[in-house]
Amino acid sequence: MSLLAALVLSTSSVAQPAGLPEFEVERLEFNPSGAGSLLINSGQLLPGGRMRVALIGHYENRPLTPELVDPSAEGGFREVTVVAHRTTGHLVAAYGMGDALEVGLQVPLIISQEQGRVTDSPFGAPEGGFKLGTPIASFNIGVLNQSEAIPVDLAAGVSVGFPIGSPDSLGRENSLRAIPRIMVGRETEGLRAGFELGADLRPRVSIGEGDNNEAYNRLRLGAAVSSVGEGLRYEANILMWIPFGREFLTAETLVGVRGPLSDDVEVFAMGGAGFGDTLGSPNFRVLMGAAFGGMPPRCVAGSKHNPAQCPDLDLDGDNVKNRDDACPTDGGKVDAKGCPIKDQDQDGVADEADKCPTTAGAATAAGCPDQDGDSIQDSEDKCPALKGPADRAGCPDTDGDGLDDSADKCPNESGPVDRQGCPAKDSDNDTVLDELDGCPNEAGLPELKGCPAKDADSDTVADHLDNCPEQAGPAANQGCPAAQKQLIAIKQDRIDIKEQVFFDSNAATIQARSNTLLDQLANVLNTHPEIVKVVIEGHTDDRGAADFNRTLSQQRAEAVRDYLVKKGVATERLEPKGFGPDRPVQPNTTSAGRAANRRVDFITRYADDAATQQ
Repeated sequence: MSLLAALVLSTSSVAQPAGLPEFEVERLEFNPSGAGSLLINSGQLLPGGRMRVALIGHYENRPLTPELVDPSAEGGFREVTVVAHRTTGHLVAAYGMGDALEVGLQVPLIISQEQGRVTDSPFGAPEGGFKLGTPIASFNIGVLNQSEAIPVDLAAGVSVGFPIGSPDSLGRENSLRAIPRIMVGRETEGLRAGFELGADLRPRVSIGEGDNNEAYNRLRLGAAVSSVGEGLRYEANILMWIPFGREFLTAETLVGVRGPLSDDVEVFAMGGAGFGDTLGSPNFRVLMGAAFGGMPPRCVAGSKHNPAQCPDLDLDGDNVKNRDDACPTDGGKVDAKGCPIKDQDQDGVADEADKCPTTAGAATAAGCPDQDGDSIQDSEDKCPALKGPADRAGCPDTDGDGLDDSADKCPNESGPVDRQGCPAKDSDNDTVLDELDGCPNEAGLPELKGCPAKDADSDTVADHLDNCPEQAGPAANQGCPAAQKQLIAIKQDRIDIKEQVFFDSNAATIQARSNTLLDQLANVLNTHPEIVKVVIEGHTDDRGAADFNRTLSQQRAEAVRDYLVKKGVATERLEPKGFGPDRPVQPNTTSAGRAANRRVDFITRYADDAATQQ
């Protein structure tokens, strides 16, 4: 404790290099337990009482290369290599506390650090030479353990970085940082896969002037595939950081090999490349180390072990695990304690578990007769001569629709329970079920409830797409007389408008010049009741605060709804939604693009999804 206190006091009193804020360059964390992957925790925790301690040497190439504005450089920025080479030693330890809690500790020691050859950098040169980095404590709680009934290991945890490293070596943040995470993994024959999802929560720091020179909160994703078993093991990892701020996505891929020196000691090496130029992302990194302890030796049927070493195996093959077997080396028919049993009817089921101890039967039916072999004894089987599942009392369901054949009016055709097992019908093959089809014997359109399109005014524009279904007009004018200029067009899934809906600047007040357009829209909606729903979408360009734009776009969509309601459109047919700048249709890099993005869209729905076959 006195040594740790001395380190805290010494590192907190050293001056920070000029031009650099307090910042921890290192972004990589290790998996302290080493279970599965050296980097990615796959939900597998150390058993209670087990410990693992590792010493790791670690080199990073160019982990900190921010940019400065330089009009003379290509692109207007030049890169400054603040840290060109960094070598770190890590002490990593983990301890299992009970069956569902694992604690870990990682203590980095910066051994050397070089800035590179840039002489005109405004940043001070970070120091190297045995400086403390950010110590990290981790706490993981097991939620699920993989078994025959559970497909995966699942754990939740958090790692916390403490601001007690060396500031003049870029070895600490100015406050606590944390990574809460969910970890899941699955082991199959010869391989283990793992996945982490976490959030890297840290103080906001800016170094340099480019868009990629900010460090802040990020989403952390990690995936690993590793081999399991004795001898050499291999692994491949990918880590991705998805920023919440303006910096760019970064990723690293690392591959490694691990080899045992004894039952409790292993050595390992790993290397890989980084992709992306955010703060703390190296071009590449390599590491090697050795570890003592960790996960116990893998117990596999047929491997060398004694019953005490592998309590979950069955050494004598008598279906009693070693931990429960009073006679672990005696195979054959055994009682609950793994010793020879009594079996009067010689059916392989011990008398104490045999519901019919004097009559030979099937083990799957608790020692009672089961003539159809469905694991339900004949005395409890409603269909003793027909094989069926237990949840149907032994009766079959030939078409697999959830109804016993005895209650199924269509036993060879799958159908829902509410149809007594018979399938839905679509006689005219127009994807609309007969009971929902207004014209069940005549193929039609789903948006017309299964009826065919009509053209009452014979102007070649189908009535459901005709703005004036009772007045003939050219198709170019949406089926209305040429003298009635149409500003909207009905499409299959939307209503297109040929003019914008205009609002007062930064307000939700509709300008009078849009009244003609909205009046025409209201008239069309009132003429076409088959359009059961219209989603009024409000959109903006990307200028201004995004939250303000979302609120404004919602208010504008509501203003359009209110206008249409005043014109006789039923409120329940209209649903306003504001998306702000989230769904641009053109880049916001030109005036024309921004103008196109400031819009109101009208998305239509003709019938409930249940009206058509899926």
